[in-house]
Formats: sequence, structure tokens, C-alpha cells
Amino acid sequence: MSTVLLAHGSPDRRHAETLDRLRARVSVRIGPTRLAFLEHDLPRPEAVAADLSGRVGLVPLLVTPAHHARVDLPGAVARLATGGADVRRARPLGGHRLLLEAVAERLLGAGHPVDTPALLVAGGSSSGHAASGLRELVETHGPASWSSTTLSAPEPGLAEGRVVIPFVLAEGVLHDLVARFAARAGAPFVPGGLADTESVTALVGHRAAEAGSAPFALQPAC
Repeated sequence: MSTVLLAHGSPDRRHAETLDRLRARVSVRIGPTRLAFLEHDLPRPEAVAADLSGRVGLVPLLVTPAHHARVDLPGAVARLATGGADVRRARPLGGHRLLLEAVAERLLGAGHPVDTPALLVAGGSSSGHAASGLRELVETHGPASWSSTTLSAPEPGLAEGRVVIPFVLAEGVLHDLVARFAARAGAPFVPGGLADTESVTALVGHRAAEAGSAPFALQPAC
């Protein structure tokens, strides 16, 4: 069995480098793991397909239910299967409480208490799915001192008195836009992506188990 981690991709090389570190950590835990991208970076799913056989778990490295999670994944599954592999798709990472555990890791690493007033900022989309999904996650599983917004529809004044954290997996274009958002608001900023945390490593392992390409879930499902 093997696992493919499917990411969006970015013109910023830091994005792919961060996700390759995540892939390496996941491989140690669950076995052979490949990385593929929808856009910008290589390899693309069709290039990976020739090296795949048997059952393959596909884990979408997407943290919000935006366009790519809803529209692009079926095509990616089809392209991964062109070499004959039995590709089983897990749910995207978005919606799992371990993403908030990753935020907590980032806060602690930057010297802030977990319950410090924080604003999680995602990329977002015009549909509003990203904003509503992140808001529900934070309201259900996060501390009462945390709030969320997106770059597509930031609420004026929401960053006041809060530490701003980019709700993205890796440094890159979106990460830097969140940094500029924090600077304009005069708010402290916690740099870095969520992929460089133990919580996201565990979450990817769980999703791989859900797809049948890992022997067990590392954390309970949600």
C-alpha cells in the first residue's frame, strides 16, 4: 500500500519544501508516501500514476472546503488511476480538530499561551465556504478566545487585540498576504505553516488510514 498527498501548489518554493518535510515525517509513520500538486509545482497526479499499483490512498492537503476541495479532486483521482492503481480518496484535512491543535502548537512555539486571543486567517473564496467551515471548526473545538476570518472577506477591526495566525499549511503567497494583513492591523503575527507540526502529521496519518493506505488511525475521527 502507498499514499499520495495531494496539495494545491504555489509559485513560492517554500510551499513545496514545507510539504515535502511533512511527507517525509508521514512516510516514517505509515510507509511509502508521494507528493503531487494540482497547480504550479511538480509532479502532477498524471506523472505519479505510472509508479502506482495496488491500493493507493489519496489524502488531499486542503484545509478549507473551497473550490479545489469540491471541484478538482475527482479529476485528480482519475488521473492518479490511469496507471491501474485502485485509488481511494480520503476527506481533506479541513474540519478536523487536529488543525486547531496545530494552531496551538504554533502559538506555543511563538511564546504565546494557547488561550491567548488569536485570529485565524485563511485564504477564503468568493463562495464563503472557507469562511463558514473555519468558523464552525473554531466555534466547535477552539478556545473561546479564538476567532477566524478569511482574506476574501476580512471583518474590519477583528485583529485588534489579537495575535494573527495564518491558517495555511505552508509559507507562500497566502501566508505572506496574511502577514501583510496583520501588519496593516498593527497585530502580532505568528509566521510559519501548520504542516510543520506534529498535529498535522498525525492528521495526515489518520486520513491515510481512512483511505485504507495506513494500518490504523493515529487519532480518533471527526
